Amino acid sequence: MRRMILMIAVALAAAALVAGSAGGATSKSSYLVFSEPSVTAAGNGATIETELAGVFDASAKTASGDGEYTSTALGSGTFSLTRLIAFQFYGCGFVDDVDLGDPTLCGGRLVLAGHFTPDSGTPFDGTIEINCQIHGPSNQAPPGTSEGIKINTRGVNFNKHIEGDNVFIKA
Repeated sequence: MRRMILMIAVALAAAALVAGSAGGATSKSSYLVFSEPSVTAAGNGATIETELAGVFDASAKTASGDGEYTSTALGSGTFSLTRLIAFQFYGCGFVDDVDLGDPTLCGGRLVLAGHFTPDSGTPFDGTIEINCQIHGPSNQAPPGTSEGIKINTRGVNFNKHIEGDNVFIKA
């Protein structure tokens, strides 16, 4: 939890430096995206730990940013966000019906294309799904969703969230 608070503080400071609209959040906005170290498992027991920072524009369907990964199945390396595939907006400002006091903290389900560069070996592509449970005052994240990151690449589907938090900040 301390890491998440620190991550939000750093993200808010970064958001203050990014020019953007000050109006209400919509699914057509630009967002900063941050994830603290997040661990996800595959059905075969393999795990991957990721951490990332980037930006995406829901209207233009663009994304950029980078991160690091360490995996029992894929080794370790870096990755870059190459494009936005899909974004389902949940709203801003609330977690479990608790008002966060900041309408720029938003949530949703974000699917990105990523290019992975291992410390050794051949680069490869994959998808990165980020789910943030922050929502608006009159709605919730869909049932069955959970905070976390999922990675699908090289025939391994890391789809069981173990730990880690993330946030979208309206830019």
